Amino acid sequence: MERHTNSARKTDTAVIPLGSVEQHSSHLPIGTDCFQAEALARNVAEALDAFLLPVLPVSTCYEHKCEGKFGGVWMSPKTFYIMLQDIIHSLKSQGFKRVILIIGHGGIFISAPAIRELNALYDDLLVINITPPVSDKIRSVLENKGLEIHAGETETSMMLNIREDLVKKDLMLENDFTPDCPREFLNYVSLQEISPTGVWGKSSLGTKEKGELILKYRTEAALEHIELATKLGKKKAW
Repeated sequence: MERHTNSARKTDTAVIPLGSVEQHSSHLPIGTDCFQAEALARNVAEALDAFLLPVLPVSTCYEHKCEGKFGGVWMSPKTFYIMLQDIIHSLKSQGFKRVILIIGHGGIFISAPAIRELNALYDDLLVINITPPVSDKIRSVLENKGLEIHAGETETSMMLNIREDLVKKDLMLENDFTPDCPREFLNYVSLQEISPTGVWGKSSLGTKEKGELILKYRTEAALEHIELATKLGKKKAW
């Protein structure tokens, strides 16, 4: 909310960072996804001279629901679907023609069908979904070549770069854990049921320098995606 209303009207592009309030083990804050989404969204908005909305902190994170664990907040996918479309409708009514979602939480699967419907039904509206980008450049930064899903090397590095003061460095060194099952098992059981530390990855490998590079490469990948989507996106409803 740093832009004044008049400056917001100079652009037809809005950027919405979407986060989540959920456990990120004992070494990272529950708002980790919000900080990451906001950092990437700020870079994208600055590059495009777009209107940056405040981060939306609550989304869908059922995979972190666990008895005896506190601090996570979530809404149903149905509620999130409607909320997201209402926000985008309000932007469209003010003349915004391109809305870019910056997803900070990997479990917001409902965002894809929500924006597909908007793109299919409305003229002069392009909604672009940016999930946490993965590229060869980003992979080259990471030492852990296994699955890095939650609170591991990637997110720990990102937080060390964005808000180092919120990272408990002594605890990050002892929270490494990779569950012995594929990611889709999060459809059957909460993460904390299969990971005693709440981590899926290697948090001990996180560094501030890696986080700086990851954010840089994620920004590059996001801008490339936006450019291509804008080029291919239709001006008319499908």
